[in-house]
Amino acid sequence: MVVTTEGKPSSAPPVPPRPILPRADLWQHVLPRVLGLALVLVGLPFSDGLDWSATTWELVVLMSGAWALWCAAGFRAESPVPEALAVPILGVAMICGNLLVTLEPKAVLATAIVGMAAVSSGAILSTLVSAAVLAAGVLALAIGGIVAGFPGQAWARVAAWIAALLACQLAGATRRSIGTQHAQAEELLLQTRRVHEEEQRAAALAERTRVAREIHDVLAQSLGALAVQLDVTDSLLTADPPRTEEAVERVRNARRIAVDGLTETRRAIAVLRADTPPLPEALTALVHDHRTASGAPATFTLVGTPRALEPDVGLALLRVAQESLANAAKHARGQELTATLDYEEDQVRLTALSGPAGSGGGEAGPRPRVAGMDGGYGLAGMRERLLLVGGDLTVGPTPEGWRVQAEVPA
Repeated sequence: MVVTTEGKPSSAPPVPPRPILPRADLWQHVLPRVLGLALVLVGLPFSDGLDWSATTWELVVLMSGAWALWCAAGFRAESPVPEALAVPILGVAMICGNLLVTLEPKAVLATAIVGMAAVSSGAILSTLVSAAVLAAGVLALAIGGIVAGFPGQAWARVAAWIAALLACQLAGATRRSIGTQHAQAEELLLQTRRVHEEEQRAAALAERTRVAREIHDVLAQSLGALAVQLDVTDSLLTADPPRTEEAVERVRNARRIAVDGLTETRRAIAVLRADTPPLPEALTALVHDHRTASGAPATFTLVGTPRALEPDVGLALLRVAQESLANAAKHARGQELTATLDYEEDQVRLTALSGPAGSGGGEAGPRPRVAGMDGGYGLAGMRERLLLVGGDLTVGPTPEGWRVQAEVPA
């Protein structure tokens, strides 16, 4: 956001600042080029015995002009020099410099530009193109040596100079490889940071979802049971004549449910911090509380040999049982309920079955629809929990009554 002179924010995007060449690049790239050019331009006129013929002038002008253009191109920090522009510039500097060295052996200062051109070609150009530029320089050396009529012993110096140019090119290529690896390392570090941030964001979202499930499974169930007790109390107090004693008992039950809900909330907080309690013991306590609160028959049956389960698996089955008992108390008051925990060879099955209407002597309330528990999140929460641990949920009517069955691999 940009703020105008009147102090009001403006939606216009800010103008990006003009890129400035980093100090490291200034010292490593530009200054050596400028110093090499200055060395040649200042030192060549004072070379003793240098024949300033037309050919010499042309070679000096072409070499110096190409290198000056290369120095100017080095100030463009926002993008590297294109290869299509670098090849002719470095090629002219390499060829003219090598011809000047062979045709005018006393112009040794020209070797500074030729050497730096070899380094730059290795650092900027691709391997094949850089080799082609070096080959052009070697060819210029050979042509210059032939034209100058070098004797046999002079060709040894030419070979040594070619080896020096090859070493300069390899130094530039090594520098380019190190720079490429450094850039790749920085990109990999940036991607790693992004992945780490995404993982943290996903973990935070998963934890928020988990806490939301715990809040629903504990508080929503307790509050739902309280609402049932209060509804019954209201109907008892408004009856003609009022059934005060039963209403008092319902109030006591409501208080006990509130206390149990608070205890369960504390237990859920502890579960968020530690492992789940043993599942058979927890289910036994749940069924006992349901039988005490509703007054309807309720039994728990354990089949198979209990074994240790993963904390998420045990917690998922426990929450399914809590949701099933809460919905049985709300929608099937007075009906018999049976809960079965079956430890099979490769899975664990939890079944909560509430008997048909009137089996417990009470009045059955409306059953929850399969698509959702009274429009709430009970069934969706159970399915979500089981999906997270690779389980499956089956809910619906059977000849024996309303059945909620959860299966998880374990």
